[in-house]
Amino acid sequence: MKKTPTLEQFAAYQAAYDYFNRRLFENKLKPCLLNFRGKHKRNMGLFWPEKWARLKGGVTHEIALNPEVLHRPLIETFATLVHEMAHQWQQDWGTPPRGGYHDRGWGQRMEQIGLIPSNTGEPGGKKTGQQMTHYVAKDGAFETAFQMMLKTVSLPWLTGSFAEVVKSPSKNKNKVKYTCECGTTVWGKADLLILCGECEEQFMQQE
Repeated sequence: MKKTPTLEQFAAYQAAYDYFNRRLFENKLKPCLLNFRGKHKRNMGLFWPEKWARLKGGVTHEIALNPEVLHRPLIETFATLVHEMAHQWQQDWGTPPRGGYHDRGWGQRMEQIGLIPSNTGEPGGKKTGQQMTHYVAKDGAFETAFQMMLKTVSLPWLTGSFAEVVKSPSKNKNKVKYTCECGTTVWGKADLLILCGECEEQFMQQE
């Protein structure tokens, strides 16, 4: 069978899910439907319990990554995947909270697998709340697992800023990159003052 972009991308996606399931969740997570979706770049990942029903019976969860943030370092993308897998673990093996909330039960599991909950993504941030992210614990279980995983396990197809650069590198020849803290990236001439329409923060010029 010809290896199409769809098969290539989702085979890699499934391989990453299976790997972290074995290494961090004792292989207790049942297969779910892996997907890509996202309304804006602040939502880097999504866990949706029992989102899909099979015609012949049965339901399954969905885990989705926002395709617009796949150009980040691979460890960050896979940390988002594991973040959502922790929600799946809590749904099936713990006590799930109300929709979208990140509670202590989820946070404790995150810390066990080497991702530290933080609403700022930095040490010292709040560890519970509606809008939450995380940072990677140095030498923790996740970082160790990532460093040991096969280098062939990656997502071969990227979108967002990476795809724009690949498609038309000449357009950015005389331009510089600006990045907002929410992950949005734009290109323009040097020394511009740009405000983000998503979070109203100033874009920072990248060297």
